[in-house]
Amino acid sequence: ALLAAGLPVASFADVTCAGADTRHMTAAQGSAPPQLDALRPDTTLVTLGIGGNDLDLPGVLTRCVLLGKLAPLGAPCKRSYTLLGTDEIGARIGATGPKVAAVLAAIQARSPRARVLVVGYPAIVPDDGTSCRPVVPFADGDFAWFRDKQKQLNTMLAQQAAGRGGSYVDAYAPSVGHDACKPQGVRWIEPEETAEATGFHPNAAGHRSTADAALATLNG
Repeated sequence: ALLAAGLPVASFADVTCAGADTRHMTAAQGSAPPQLDALRPDTTLVTLGIGGNDLDLPGVLTRCVLLGKLAPLGAPCKRSYTLLGTDEIGARIGATGPKVAAVLAAIQARSPRARVLVVGYPAIVPDDGTSCRPVVPFADGDFAWFRDKQKQLNTMLAQQAAGRGGSYVDAYAPSVGHDACKPQGVRWIEPEETAEATGFHPNAAGHRSTADAALATLNG
């Protein structure tokens, strides 16, 4: 809605739905119809923000908070996802790439004239890897690990956009310094359920920043 307000468009459709993953682009999500059903042959612009729920990012955040409360030192969340030398989150990101590619192919088939913007994720925790346990109760060592996994997710999204003729919207870089650890009025991500937003989701300023990044991408 914010992006549309800054563009000379006669109409737009917002079919975003909380908790959606790539399945819900072509299949119903409860009572909500498939999101791609909103596309038309004459659609000229599509913005797509997807992938985090395919990784169960909310579950990762919940685990990191729980383990951080139980073992505040070290990196227990990272250890739990890298047992025996594995990289479970990295594997999930790798598995999500083809799913995002399939969504982009479906968009192109339904709306061949459309420019497609793949929107990345803003910084949830500090970009410098510092801890802010009184605000976000991760273990000290898990902040940098979570940051790295989020950057890996954004890199995958950028690669998929480039590979399918789309454009990647970098929501991360503008949000550095406005993560969930920052005080109210500075942060763009809420660290818990507030009147501004659901926990670990953007508040109004965060949405405004992402819309500005998308507009800059269109005009770039």
